[in-house]
Amino acid sequence: MLAACSKRAGPETEQPRKETVEEKPAAAAKPDAPRGEPKTMPATEVRSAEWYEEAAARGDAAAQMKLAAMYAEGSDGVPKDEAKAIEWLRKAAAQNETSALSRLADLFAEGKVVPEDPAEALTLLERAAANGHAAAQSKLGVLYSEGVAVPKDEAKAADWIGRAAAQGNAVAQFNLGVMHATGRGVAKDDAKAVEWYQKSAAQGYAPAEANLGGMYADGVGIAKDDVKAVEWFQMAAAQGHAVAQFNLAIRYAGGSGVSKDEATAAEWLQKSAFQGYPAAQFNLGVMYANGIGGPKDNVRAFVWYTLAARQNDREAAAERDVLVEFMTPQQKADAEKLLAELLGKMPGK
Repeated sequence: MLAACSKRAGPETEQPRKETVEEKPAAAAKPDAPRGEPKTMPATEVRSAEWYEEAAARGDAAAQMKLAAMYAEGSDGVPKDEAKAIEWLRKAAAQNETSALSRLADLFAEGKVVPEDPAEALTLLERAAANGHAAAQSKLGVLYSEGVAVPKDEAKAADWIGRAAAQGNAVAQFNLGVMHATGRGVAKDDAKAVEWYQKSAAQGYAPAEANLGGMYADGVGIAKDDVKAVEWFQMAAAQGHAVAQFNLAIRYAGGSGVSKDEATAAEWLQKSAFQGYPAAQFNLGVMYANGIGGPKDNVRAFVWYTLAARQNDREAAAERDVLVEFMTPQQKADAEKLLAELLGKMPGK
């Protein structure tokens, strides 16, 4: 049992997250040919590139988008040329090709391929959204929700996110679910929150799967069902979702909706803790300190308490300070070494 950390043993849900770029990122450029060997282009690829060049020159927006992708990636026999990629994107955008508008908006917002220009990024994003591009609508909604580049306006956020959700955008469906769950920009309605989480989760979106598991676990907006809660946590956890991994670990530790298995609980806590989730780090420290799910290990308990404490977890700091009084000098040295190793491997550290 993880009685010492019961205050964090319940399911946790997420707040709306920023929309990520939905277009596929540019593939890595193909390696150059060895020096002294001329680069050659297969005849079929030459014809393909020439065909798209001709169609694009005639104003075919789809061909312009294809060429932009080819130049951005250096694919299909076309040399990588970001300037030409932007040129063809601009031509497609001039015809209100929504994917081009959205992609250009991303590029101006990022400021990597073109100079950063938030105003231009917003203008392009608004044009894409107004012309029905679901990902752009979702992103614009998040901007209004957060008050970034536009005045904060939850009603407008809900409107744009709702439009994207209606088109099947999984991220928007998730965010609309969160808005209904919290009453932000829309009337609070747990049943509708569940409905939108279900639509998003059906597309395999991990945050929605995790939140849906939380709704089943708490019986909020839907009948309580511990087995279904575990099923949804498992799906999200398998995709690397840290909160779901934590919640799944707690379910295994307590035998709720699944057979009790403290060793498996420790495995899921490890995965979540390694991603930096402080509640998992604290709980993993508890398990090592008490020999739950595996051998007692004060060195590892100290390390995970410390990592949680670095994220302002006062209880973890207190447990660590008590534990260190019972550690030998060698254990303290081993703990510092392990801590340094973990910090070098953990993502974002």
